Amino acid sequence: MSLSKSIKNTHAVQSLRYRNNRLRSAQHQHGSMIVMALFAIIVLTLLAGTLVNMISTSSNSILYEVYGVRAKNAAQVGIQELAMASFPLGTGPQQCNQVIANSATFGSIAGFQACEFSARCTTTDINFNGEDYRYYRFSSSGSCGFNGIVVSRTLSVDAMQEN
Repeated sequence: MSLSKSIKNTHAVQSLRYRNNRLRSAQHQHGSMIVMALFAIIVLTLLAGTLVNMISTSSNSILYEVYGVRAKNAAQVGIQELAMASFPLGTGPQQCNQVIANSATFGSIAGFQACEFSARCTTTDINFNGEDYRYYRFSSSGSCGFNGIVVSRTLSVDAMQEN
């Protein structure tokens, strides 16, 4: 046998081994793309779920904030009504020991249909250093509801009038 024939046979044997190894390697890897694709789908699904949860939480916090501002405004209406009754124009300060509940109608105001308030006023006469004062304490709670959830805010205002 000649040297060139031996080199050709060796080359042919190596080529066959290489092809067999490639086939075996491809057979061992058969199905690995399915595992990788499944892994990618699971990771992307978890990321999407987390994103949806974050958006939902953010949306709910904005709703609570908006309805909290509306409840605060409803409570301010109660304090303003009591203050107008306690300090009417053209006359002196009046005694104020009363409770009012939602005397204003919010039904005609967009966004305030489910809002209400309850306001209380107390008056105390005080003598300090020989001077007479009238001390007013106004407090009001406003609440607004949506989808079975109620958001409320309470405000208090103190005033003192020299007699």
